[in-house]
Amino acid sequence: MSERQENLDFYSLNKKLKPGLDPMKICSTLLDNFIGGIGVFELRGDKVAALYLNNQYYDTIGYTKEQYAQYTEDITSTLHEEGQRLIPEKAAETMRDGTPFYVECLGRKYNGEDMWVLVKARVINMIESEYPVFLALIQDITPRKRKSLEDAILLERYRMMEQTTNAIVFEYDLLSDVMKFSYLSTSSSTQSREIKDYRETSKRTAIVHPEDMEKFYSALFKACKTPTKGATLDYRTTVIDQNTYRWARTTYSSIPDETGRIVKVLGRIQDIDEEEREKQRMIKLVETDSTTGLLNKLAATNHIQKLIEEGTSDDSFFAIFDIDDFKSFNDTYGHAFGDEVLKSVGDKLTEIFTDWVIARFGGDEFILFKRGITATEVTELFGRFMRSIENTVIRGESYTIHCSVGIAWSQKNDKTYAEYFDCADSLLYKAKKNGKNCINMEQIS
Repeated sequence: MSERQENLDFYSLNKKLKPGLDPMKICSTLLDNFIGGIGVFELRGDKVAALYLNNQYYDTIGYTKEQYAQYTEDITSTLHEEGQRLIPEKAAETMRDGTPFYVECLGRKYNGEDMWVLVKARVINMIESEYPVFLALIQDITPRKRKSLEDAILLERYRMMEQTTNAIVFEYDLLSDVMKFSYLSTSSSTQSREIKDYRETSKRTAIVHPEDMEKFYSALFKACKTPTKGATLDYRTTVIDQNTYRWARTTYSSIPDETGRIVKVLGRIQDIDEEEREKQRMIKLVETDSTTGLLNKLAATNHIQKLIEEGTSDDSFFAIFDIDDFKSFNDTYGHAFGDEVLKSVGDKLTEIFTDWVIARFGGDEFILFKRGITATEVTELFGRFMRSIENTVIRGESYTIHCSVGIAWSQKNDKTYAEYFDCADSLLYKAKKNGKNCINMEQIS
């Protein structure tokens, strides 16, 4: 080592000080002009007390000396919970092995903003104290952390875009309530459109089909609160084609910031309109009675059972009826004519009993179910229906059709499908015995 190198220490510098200058003053000046925050701390159990803080320390953490005075007995009180735990733990480890420790932790500025700091510290033995003493360097690493978050968002966005080139990628910012849609044009360039005040705008302009709004916003807001990765949702939207609703499948994930708070929801939207309509066509084909176009026995039974199991306190009505002397239509005019009678009855049911579950149960029997209606309204509807089929036009001629009806109803939500059916079926039998062409309604006990 050269003589010049040996002289590059504080002691040799002390010899060159101008007369009357205090070595501690020059040391303080150097520390106060250091580019980072410097502090000397005592580890008092699980608390970290400040013995010395340079000027840059306050600038780094976003406090004035006066604002920070209340925290000097335990500087970790300005940190989030994880930092309050990590600093004493790492300091204790350093005391055992003598190596410096490094901690990245989240703290709060005086104005309430979150910030990330990097703490580099080691034990020093030049200060007399009953507690371990540490010298620490504090750096603001918030920009780096934010850049990491931006990179994560960018990576997720392009990952979604690459998975399917004909998809629309969306990015919803919770804090600003802005939704941004991006897609690849035919020229392979990325196009985008942005919707501000998305929650209000999307509802007002009906971007999502009214029937799908509840499940769409439920899924979106859940992703805004709960970490979500690769969830999917099918719904109708005008995002794909602004002139019409099309079925779309959205795959989405939520992105948290450095605090774990979710700040964005990213996803991709794929057009599945043809696929969904074909699926619905097949379901309708399986569930529909080919003669009347109503639900068939199995589909109606499943639907009614589901409604009953949902259980509400609303009055519920289950009706079963058949066409009086239907066999005579088949015997006199043929089975094709009988099918036209069934279809005419089905059309009248659909016209009059709106919002009811209506099905052809088999043969000339039909079942209906409705919740949230009164007994008086039900009687009026069936009276109207029975009058309407008394003059039914088939093949250009008028025919009289009569039916017998059994209706079971309950004010409680503890009845089963079987109880409704058995009661209504028994009431139908009584209606037949009482001369047909009548309504027999009774409350289930």
